[in-house]
Amino acid sequence: MKKIKLIFTLVALAFLAGCAAGVNFKKMGEDQLVLGETKKSTVLAVMGEPSGKGTSTFNGIELDIINYAYAKVGANAVLPDVTAARAQGFLFNNGKLVGKEYTSSFAEDNTLFSVEKAKTIKRGQSKAKVRAIMGKPRGGYLYPIIDDKNGTAYVYLFTQTIGFKSKSDLFVVEFNNKGKVTKTKLTSNG
Repeated sequence: MKKIKLIFTLVALAFLAGCAAGVNFKKMGEDQLVLGETKKSTVLAVMGEPSGKGTSTFNGIELDIINYAYAKVGANAVLPDVTAARAQGFLFNNGKLVGKEYTSSFAEDNTLFSVEKAKTIKRGQSKAKVRAIMGKPRGGYLYPIIDDKNGTAYVYLFTQTIGFKSKSDLFVVEFNNKGKVTKTKLTSNG
């Protein structure tokens, strides 16, 4: 899970950079983002030039990372005193999407989730059960971001900034090829 924390850190940094100089972007829809299929060239054609880009290695495989970030002081945020902001990150292996993340503190498309509910997710639960408890995931991972070559992961991510301080919660739920929870990781920073 140390690796997943790194991805989250990269997106969080892009998020903070977006607060300083972000360009508003339209989030790509879930129907446009199929893990293992969507090409980097497709994301770039739809989204344009990213706010940030880089590479990182997971399970010995180097991935390309691009992200988009935007913030607007005074906009309608989901929580009081929070700067409304959003970021969307993408990870690619050989040009194909293997990771996607989205965080928003804008009221209309926020990704706020219950940390207490996250703590109730257990091994063996189904994807349907996780969705019933947590709601719709705002991202996903495949191998090599996760260790299971046949597994998938749901990603729940919420970042909020008050003044110059940020706090982020990341919850990753990994599933085997039968759609059952194999592990979870809840990380809070800030």
